[in-house]
Amino acid sequence: MQHHIFLTGNLQVGKSTIIHKVIEESGIIVGGFRTVGGNYAKDGSSDVFLLGMNEDPAPDRIVAHRFGCGRGRTVYPEVFDTVGPRLLGDSSPSLIIMDELGFMEKDALQFQNAVLSTLDGSVPVLGVIRNMQTPFLDEVRAHPKVDVIIVTEENRAEVLQQVLSFVQKSYSR
Repeated sequence: MQHHIFLTGNLQVGKSTIIHKVIEESGIIVGGFRTVGGNYAKDGSSDVFLLGMNEDPAPDRIVAHRFGCGRGRTVYPEVFDTVGPRLLGDSSPSLIIMDELGFMEKDALQFQNAVLSTLDGSVPVLGVIRNMQTPFLDEVRAHPKVDVIIVTEENRAEVLQQVLSFVQKSYSR
């Protein structure tokens, strides 16, 4: 049975870095999405973008705005619902990236359905999932094709090798 791997762990431990190294070292064609911060302001506020793997931030891709100094955020589930399913359905990749799934998409039901449908499919998924409990994240973790690996500073080199091995085995068939 085809499996998908999701990495989880503390913030800034290297989960996304592992994904980028796997893409670089494997040379395979990837699809999917990544979330990135940008538009940093002097007051500490910033935006969060939902992007394809080779896309640059654009105003129509803002999924959240973070207010400075821990004052919260505004989330735009409609952007998750319009952009996310398209990114997951674009092209015919050898590997689908989901970097990352978290709490911001809790009201984006079309996006959630697209993620779960992708997990039911045959294309392997490599992703990052926040280490928190929400109904959606719990459903992803409980999916029969999903394996979750905890990344720590101590094991991240080993996890990189484990994920590279997974990717290589998936494409040697």
